Amino acid sequence: PFAFACALSSIVAGTVAERCKMTAYLFYSIFLAGFVYPVVAHSFWSKNGFLANGALRNDPLWGSGAIDLAGSGPVHMTGGVTALVMAIILGPRRGRFYDDNGNPLDEPTEFAAHS
Repeated sequence: PFAFACALSSIVAGTVAERCKMTAYLFYSIFLAGFVYPVVAHSFWSKNGFLANGALRNDPLWGSGAIDLAGSGPVHMTGGVTALVMAIILGPRRGRFYDDNGNPLDEPTEFAAHS
């Protein structure tokens, strides 16, 4: 389970690259791996979890639920949702496409034909 939590933090790392400070990255990684991911993993893998397979529980959620054979469901679901939320909150990278005056950084210039 610890390796899954590490993979979860690395999934989101690609989204926040060059968008937040290292201390913020460290804080959200600890928070995500220590508090959010265990709740989501429990909901998948525990017999009493909210998203557990309906056949394993006494009170099924209309007979539905998730069967997660390899363990990647909670990791990628939590990582994807967190990455989407972080991308919306942080917005585009500053200085990536435009300078401080709003001018594009990579304007087309002369094209030199070869040969």
